[in-house]
Amino acid sequence: MSRVIRWVEAWARYYTRELSPTVAVDRRAELASDLFEHAAAEGTPAAILSRAIRGIPADLAWRHEERRAVRRLVPMERRVVGGLIGWMVGIAASSLLAFGIFSIAITIQFVVRGEIRPFSATAVTVLCLTIAVGCGVVLLLRRRTRALGALWLAPTSLLIHFGLSDLYSKSQTVARLSSEFLGWGIMSVLTMVAISLVFLAAAVLWVPARKDAR
Repeated sequence: MSRVIRWVEAWARYYTRELSPTVAVDRRAELASDLFEHAAAEGTPAAILSRAIRGIPADLAWRHEERRAVRRLVPMERRVVGGLIGWMVGIAASSLLAFGIFSIAITIQFVVRGEIRPFSATAVTVLCLTIAVGCGVVLLLRRRTRALGALWLAPTSLLIHFGLSDLYSKSQTVARLSSEFLGWGIMSVLTMVAISLVFLAAAVLWVPARKDAR
């Protein structure tokens, strides 16, 4: 019996996470009262577990409504700006990750061909930055850690510089663009700065949300 009750209470802690502490505590207290009454009525562990499983859709619907109620309290302007920055962060992080993976794939291809030596300083830097971007993307997936993820991703825009440097000797297209287009270097720098600013702006915007969620 006690094990089933612990499972049900763990589920309650999970679906009430990141909600208002008052609302979460009230919901868990209501559940604790229900469990006590059920146990007092000599409810079997199987019956308690069955009831908890059947109540999962209702629990998730309740959580959704509570989150909607909180979002409605946020001014429309902030919601629009927050949504826009969220999309920009997602696109920037995905693009960086894709670019890093592409650069690594090209490097591996040339290493296999024996055309370049493996583990060059630039290639290793690209690999490390790509792994860092991947870690940042994982942090972005959770509301509680997304501010840290955005802050973590700000310096990873350097991947553009090192990735392009690594591709100069491998891609004729990149080499030609860098030599014939005089603004190529300036554009890459501006792109790095813009991506970093997007990540920093998101981190600043999302920090209050992290504090409120505690």
